[in-house]
Formats: sequence, C-alpha cells, structure tokens
Amino acid sequence: MKNYFMKFWKKILVIGFGLIVAVTLIFNSMLIRQTTYEEGSQYLDELSGQIASSIEKQSRDHWNMLDMFYRYFLDSPGDNWTALGSYIQEKKADFGFDSLCLVDENAMYYDRKQSFSLLSSKEVTAKLLTDRQPIILDNMLSTEGSLIFFIPIDKQNINGKNICALGVSYNSKNLFDMLNIQAYNGEVMMYIIHQDGVALFRSGQEEVIPGYNMINSLEEAEFKRGSLDDLRSHIRSGEQELMTVDLRDTEYYINHTPVGVDDWQLVTMVPVDVVSGRLMHSSMITFLCMFLIGALIVVAFILLYSDSARKVLRAEEAARKAAESANRSKSQFLSNMSHDIRTPMNAIIGMTKIAQDHIGESDKVEDCLKKIDLSGRLLVGLINDILDMSKIESGKMVLNNDTASLVDLMQNLVSITQPTVHRKKQVFNIRLHSIRHENLIFDSLRMNQVMINLLGNAVKFTPEGGSISLDVIEEPAKDETFAHFIFKVADTGIGMSGEFQKNLFTLFTRERDSRVDKIEGSGLGLAITKMIVTMMGGFITVHSEPGKGSVFTVEVDIPIDGAPEEMKLPAIRVLVADDDPETCRSAAGYLEELGAKADIAYGGRDAVNMTAEAAENGNDYQMIFLDWRMPDLEGTNTAKAIREIVGEEVPILIISAYDWSGIEVEAGETGINGFIQKPFFKSTLYHNIQKYYLHCDWEQPMQILDQEVLSGKKLLLVDDNDINLEIAQEILSSAGAAVDAAHDGQEAVERFEHSPFGFYDMIFMDIQMPVMNGYEATKSIRQMERADAGQVLIFAMTADAFSDDIALAKKVGMNAHFAKPLDLTVMMKEIRKLVSENEVRQNEEV
Repeated sequence: MKNYFMKFWKKILVIGFGLIVAVTLIFNSMLIRQTTYEEGSQYLDELSGQIASSIEKQSRDHWNMLDMFYRYFLDSPGDNWTALGSYIQEKKADFGFDSLCLVDENAMYYDRKQSFSLLSSKEVTAKLLTDRQPIILDNMLSTEGSLIFFIPIDKQNINGKNICALGVSYNSKNLFDMLNIQAYNGEVMMYIIHQDGVALFRSGQEEVIPGYNMINSLEEAEFKRGSLDDLRSHIRSGEQELMTVDLRDTEYYINHTPVGVDDWQLVTMVPVDVVSGRLMHSSMITFLCMFLIGALIVVAFILLYSDSARKVLRAEEAARKAAESANRSKSQFLSNMSHDIRTPMNAIIGMTKIAQDHIGESDKVEDCLKKIDLSGRLLVGLINDILDMSKIESGKMVLNNDTASLVDLMQNLVSITQPTVHRKKQVFNIRLHSIRHENLIFDSLRMNQVMINLLGNAVKFTPEGGSISLDVIEEPAKDETFAHFIFKVADTGIGMSGEFQKNLFTLFTRERDSRVDKIEGSGLGLAITKMIVTMMGGFITVHSEPGKGSVFTVEVDIPIDGAPEEMKLPAIRVLVADDDPETCRSAAGYLEELGAKADIAYGGRDAVNMTAEAAENGNDYQMIFLDWRMPDLEGTNTAKAIREIVGEEVPILIISAYDWSGIEVEAGETGINGFIQKPFFKSTLYHNIQKYYLHCDWEQPMQILDQEVLSGKKLLLVDDNDINLEIAQEILSSAGAAVDAAHDGQEAVERFEHSPFGFYDMIFMDIQMPVMNGYEATKSIRQMERADAGQVLIFAMTADAFSDDIALAKKVGMNAHFAKPLDLTVMMKEIRKLVSENEVRQNEEV
C-alpha cells in the first residue's frame, strides 16, 4: 500500500512539473513574439527616420541649388536663357539632374525640348505663382517617374517670356537611389507616396503591391496587427504605428514615416521573418533549450537525481559560465572606459569651475588651464583609440602611402614625447643604426601612431627617473626597391608577466596590477598598433619581465623613394662628444662616409682634453658636436671650456633629444652656435657642417622660426561653428596673423573671388559645413582663372582625422590636414615647411 501511494504521488509530481514546464513554454513563446514585434518596430522606425531625413535634406539641397543658379543668372550679363542653360549644362554632371526648366506668368512650362501649360495644376497656379513657395511636381513630364523641383523668382524676361519660376527635373529612380538599400538581406521594399496613397516612387518588387494607389491596393490584404483604416488615419494624422499584413502568403511589417517634404510619406515593408529571423531563430533555440531543460527536470525527478542527471546539470552550468566569460573582456573594457573617460571629464569640469572662482588669481588660473589641457589631450587620445578600433573593425581603414621623410617622423616623435619625458625626469634616447635611406613611401600618420603608442606606453609605465630608448635599424630587404627597418622601443619600466603577454595584443585587455590601475588607457592601443603593423606587411614582438622593463620590436619592409642624396664633405676634423656609445659610433660612421675625419669623446672632460691636445699639436678640430646632458660635464659647461681653447672661430653645436628652449639663453652665453635635435641623420650632419663650416652664424632656433611663420600673414578662416571659429581665430591671431572669418564654403569662395590678387596668403578650411563644404569650396577656388588660386595655401582644419579623410583633402587641392583639436606645434612646423616650399616654387616660376 505504501509503495502504491509513493508511485501515485510520484506520478502527480511528474504531471505537475510537466504542466509547469508547458505553461512556462507557452508564456515564453508569447513574450518572445511581443519582444520580436517591439524590436522590429524600433529597428524599422530608426531606418525609416534616417532615410526620410536624408530625402528631406536632399530636397532642401535641390532648392538651394536652384537658388544658386538663380543668383548666377542675376550676376550674369544679358537675359539669354541659352547662356544660363549652358552654365547649367556644365553643372549637370555634378548635381545629377536631367534638365533645366522655366515657368512663365501664364503657367507655361519650358525646357530645351518642349513646352506645355501647367494651368491645370493648383500646385503651380496657387502655391508657386501666387503664394510664391517652392514646390515639387511629379509625373508632369512625358518621362515616367520624373520629379521637378521649382522655386519662385522675381519676374525675369528671358527670350521674350516673363519667367516667374525656375526648376530642374530629375528621374526619380536616380533621385531616390538611397531607397535601394541592402539592409535585411536586400528584401526591404520602400515607397514614396502621397497622403492619398498615390505612389510617387517604389524601390522594386511591383508584383507585391502592383497598383497605382498603394493604400487602395491593400483593400483585400489581411492585417494581423492594425487595419487599413488605421493606416489611412495614421498617415493623415502623422501618428506612427508598426502593423503587419499578409500579402502573397508572406507576412510583412509595414511602417510609415512622414518625410517632411510636401505630403510625402515613406512606407517601408519587410518580411517579418527577415526582420526577426535571428531573434526568432534564437527564440526557437531558447524554446528547445527550455523544453530540454524541462524534460531533464522531469527525468531528474523520475531518476531521483541519478548520477547521469547531475552530470547533465553540471554540463549546463559549465555552458552558462562559458557563455558569461565570452563577454567578460568587453565588459571589463566598458568599465575601464567609463572610469577613464569620466576621469579627464571631471578634471576639465572641476578645473574650469576653480578657474572661474579664482579668475583674478593668474597663477591659479594658469595652473587650472594646464590641467585642463592635459586632461583634454588624454580624452582626445581615448576617443581616437575607440574611433580607430571602429574604423579597423568595419574594414574602412586604409593606408595612405605617400612620399614621407624618416627625418620628419623622428623629429615629430621627439617633439611629442619630450614634454612628458621631461616632466617625469626620464632619460630619453633615440639611436640610428646604418640608416641609408631617409626618403621612403609609407603612411606617415599611421607609422607615427604606431611609434607614439609604443613610446607613450613606455613613458606611462616607466617610473620617474627611468630610461626609454628608440633604436632605428636599417637592413637590406629581399626586394631592392625596399628597405627592411627595425624599430625597437625599450624601457626600464614595470614590465609584464608572461601570462599577460599571451593576450597583449587582444582587444580590451589591460594588465591587472595595482601599479597601473590608476593609469588611464583604453586597452586598445596595442591592438590597434598590431593591426596597423599587419596592414603594413610587418610584424611586432615583445620581450618583457616584471620589474625589468619591456622591449617592443616592429619589423617592416618600406618602399624606397629614389636613390639617396649624394653628399660629400672635405676632409675636415670633427669631434663628437656624447656619453652614449651608440650615438657616438653612429655619428662617427656617418661622418666617415661623408669624407670627414671623426674623433669620439665619451664625456665632457674627455672632449675638453682632446680639444686642448689637438690645439697643441696644431691639428685643430674644424667642427665640434656636444651632447647637452653628460654625467661628468654638461654640454654648455663643456662648450665654455672649449671656447677658452679654440676661440670664436670653431663652430660648436649642441645635440639633444630635449627641447632647445630650455637651454637657449645659457647656450648663447657660452658661445654655442646652434642646436641639432636627436636623432641626427647623415643629411642632418651634412647640412649643418655645410652651414656652419662655411658660415659660422648664430642659427635662429627652429621653434622660433615656426612661431614667426604666420607673422604679418593675411589668413581666411572658414568654419560654421562659432566656438571653433573663436578658438582658431585666437590661436592664429596670437601667432601674428591677420584673420578674416567666413561661416561656410560659399562665403569663403566669394571672399577669395572678390579679393585683390595675392590678398590672402593662406586659407584654413573646415570640411563639414552647410551650403558648400570644404572640399567643394577648395575645388571652386583652385579652378578660378587667377594666378593666386593655384598658389594660395589651403589647409583642412577638421575633426575628420582618418587616413582616407586626409587623402581626400589632398586630392581636392588642399596642402595639408590639421586635425581638431588643433596642435599649434605640429601646425606651425608643417606650415613653415610648406611656406618655404611655396616660396621656392614661386621663385622658380618667376
């Protein structure tokens, strides 16, 4: 009896659990369908809204274009439509319309091929001619699917007709090509209709809704959500609601969105299973999984938690944990980025408030501004990493390979790295080994990014007083048109564990270490670096030990840009003093190749002794290079001692990887003739010896030349954002330039066109602007028939900072590209270089 009751209750439990599972599955299925519908509605609303906005903007652009044509006609002599038509004919390829058309005061339509009356159109007679409002007419021409954009104009006599409106016609298939999108596997259908349902344009698949009136064609269709009356009502009221309708054995989502032009409505239709396919597929898997789990639960009760059932549960738990760990690194990244972005943002906001509260205390305000500047640069770096990663993952990043200088690359790295190195009191060295080719073909922006990422990490993770070095080595490549370069970035920082090195170049990863938790970073820098190096055809490796620092090595073959410059020096005697043996050997090797005789001193005292000995023997040095920082006797003190031996005739130059401004005054007092920034290449030594051996003059520091390059120049600054305009105007004015401002590309073109010859020396052009963007404005200026249109320097000054943006800027005729936020040091250096090249070119033309 007891066994009978146990079996009975066992059956009841099994049936009860079965019912619970069944009810759960049904509820889950209903919930999934509702979620599918809501997500489908959201996706279609977003897609339709974006396309509707694009159509509205495109329509506004056509009316703006007509207004531009009208202004051109007013500025042109005579009243000949043929002259206007010729001008428009030239613009057809740029703007994509079919023909120009006119309407006179009697509502007669004219174009090059035909004329007819539009009196039957209330849109023309009432809205265009009487109310003088822009209109759009559809299907008025013999060509099927045509659209005409009209604007009213002041009455003009053209070829004997009193013309009151100007228009252009389009083939709607070309005009609405944006509706032929490939979203949803290309199965999306889009219609432009009037509020009464008449179809203005359809993207395809006419067999689905074949009628002339789309709404009327849905009379026999079965609506599962909503109804045809609801659709008509919502279209009239502007209310949006996603509906579903059965057509030809297929269930479709149907969505409508007001376009904002005339009474146009954008109607979007997509098969339900296409929109919700993935979610439904996932839901079915979830359904089956839940069913399986339910069955397992029932089996578990039947088997009284047998060993096999427990194994299934353990496997299920393991699968769940594996799924959770798949997103762990990305979740950690988002957590890090939330902290790292908020940190500089809080600093910027906080320091701005402190500066406002102490506006009269200049020292306090200056300190706040410095901290705001540092935080802003950090924030830009984080954002750049995220944008770069997005660009790489979408496959849109391309290399912009062009002729570039290894010398410029190294000098730029020094300029960017040295302020942080100086602040942390670190020792920084760049050494060159067997460099034969200085002019190469590579993407200087991306190569610069790779090296800055590696040097930036070295500086960040090396404590104060540590050492960072960059060794650049050239070796022969298998292909003679290439050179094999090795870049080694070494530091004495905290190093990395062997386990972390395995995932070093993985996205979103950072070492878990209390020493670095407060160091901001996206965790993307090294991943981006590796991807760029791979795109260049090279590879990157790392060797590191905790507490012993790290060495990153990048190897890549780079195309050579022509043969090296022929350089030869007379057999002069040169002394090179530096406490770094590699620097001394490299410099001595270059000097020997140039034909000079080089001696090496590994410290300041050795240099003084060798100079004195050479003077006693009558074998004086004709040129002396001294490192600024030497442990026994610094460069300026060494120069002072040597001056007492050799007098004023022998040129003495300081060499250093640090900023010249820090020692400029002291150097002038000790008789130093000039400054060479490390690393010095063979060409650097050659040109400096040529300059100072023949003409021993005091060289004006390059930083001062950079700062003075804009002094007295007349600039045209173009930007539609008032804040950006104010910032750039202040920066350029502070450099000594006279600045005129324009707020869009069209205004800039007009200002330049009406200015005297040679009035503007440079134009700083934003890219994303209304009326006419920076690319179009630059094209217009370059095409003007005046000599200075091809000579004036035009600089892109924009937040569009990817390689393809830079390439496009140069393609339309811009001389250089400066990314926002503006870096004054980089700007001035590039401008000085281009000004010098421009002056040489103009002199040659004369």
